[in-house]
Amino acid sequence: MNNSRPLVDKIAPLLLTPDALVTLSLEDAKTVAGYMTVTQLEPQAIVFQADQIEAANDYMLLVLDGEILIETLSSGDSTVVVNVLGQGHLIGEMSLLDSAPRSATCTAQTMVEVALLTRSHLEQIMDEHPSIAARFLMAIAKRLADRVRLGNHKLLLLSQVNEAMREEMNVKTRKRPHRFIVSAAV
Repeated sequence: MNNSRPLVDKIAPLLLTPDALVTLSLEDAKTVAGYMTVTQLEPQAIVFQADQIEAANDYMLLVLDGEILIETLSSGDSTVVVNVLGQGHLIGEMSLLDSAPRSATCTAQTMVEVALLTRSHLEQIMDEHPSIAARFLMAIAKRLADRVRLGNHKLLLLSQVNEAMREEMNVKTRKRPHRFIVSAAV
């Protein structure tokens, strides 16, 4: 364990919020919290950049205080705000597992305090507390599964809106005559 008791007592309950890993027990969360390091981020600091290959991508963050803006690229060079995350939210758990480049850009909007868990610390938990590590990984897997289900639901709704728009366009096209009618000579 790396953290003092007061830091563990601050981090552990936030790991148990609905926006983090609610399925862990408090004792499991305290064990995991003991391996996390706390750091401060200035307003407008880039927490991580989307698609950055050369950056270290093997960690996740738990927001202890402050707000972090999550953005992703849309068409062209414009960005879309995906979310603003505050106290008790996890960020980057996918990269903790696979070290792949980040899928979004995260920027501190205020002074932010985060607890960081690296893959090497996760491996240490796996060696020293295998049953806690298993429950921790199951909690992350459940969180990711919930997000996939939510994404699937959003895709279904978007597909339904798209289909309704297509039907409306077809109806409008059938109602008005074409400007140019070309007859083919036989």
